[in-house]
Amino acid sequence: MSLRRAVSASLLAASLTTLSTACGQQHAAVSVPPNHRADGGTPSSPPGTPYRQGRVDSRLAYFTSAPGSVRQVRAVLRGPDELKAFARLFRGRAQEIIDRAGDTDFTRTTLVGWSATTGCAQWPSATLHRAGDTLKPIAGPHPEPPPECYAPFHVIAVFEVPRDRLPVQPRFAD
Repeated sequence: MSLRRAVSASLLAASLTTLSTACGQQHAAVSVPPNHRADGGTPSSPPGTPYRQGRVDSRLAYFTSAPGSVRQVRAVLRGPDELKAFARLFRGRAQEIIDRAGDTDFTRTTLVGWSATTGCAQWPSATLHRAGDTLKPIAGPHPEPPPECYAPFHVIAVFEVPRDRLPVQPRFAD
């Protein structure tokens, strides 16, 4: 075997290994109905119970799911400057993120920015959920990923969350 073929075969093997590893990080298709109640409690908790679990976002201010590489970021954005700093991390999408999420009333709500690899699953949407102090996005219903994966998908989401539903010291699920 020539040196050129050996190098080509090694590069191909390394590329396929990398892609198969990335596609192995798929998140199950889970559809969870909103758990909103006027006092912020969950439907099973008595009135007046502080909001501790269930869906916490009031709207999805920005969302995209596409193949390609994005850095994984999880951040609470408490004002316009933090929103702009988050958006700038995603160069080509920065202005669109700012335009869609820029009308947020930061006196009443906070934004949570999230980007992650979803393996071979293309999420059509997401909601943000809380369990204790931990925040986690849940994918909207989507078809099973294809059996072969050539490029993993990534999501960038900006959730709008009423301030009283956000933990004081939020943690982010992996």
